[in-house]
Amino acid sequence: MTCGRTGEKGSFLRIAGRPGERWEIDPEGRRPGRGIYLCRAEACVRGLSRRLGTRKGAGRWRMGTHAVALAGELETWWSSREE
Repeated sequence: MTCGRTGEKGSFLRIAGRPGERWEIDPEGRRPGRGIYLCRAEACVRGLSRRLGTRKGAGRWRMGTHAVALAGELETWWSSREE
């Protein structure tokens, strides 16, 4: 997404949800709803997290107030992978 990388779906981090509803990290790719596929590189994960904190970033997927929570979840997910 951020870097333009291509590959198999399983190599990306999936974020599942529906516009106007709750979005959440879906590493296994099994939750229902629309999917946002994100490169698992630090720059991509943290870049999306930062953008979700902006009105424009949250508006892109119509996440509304859920965008801030998802941004925090992405940061936590990334931090847990670094250990």
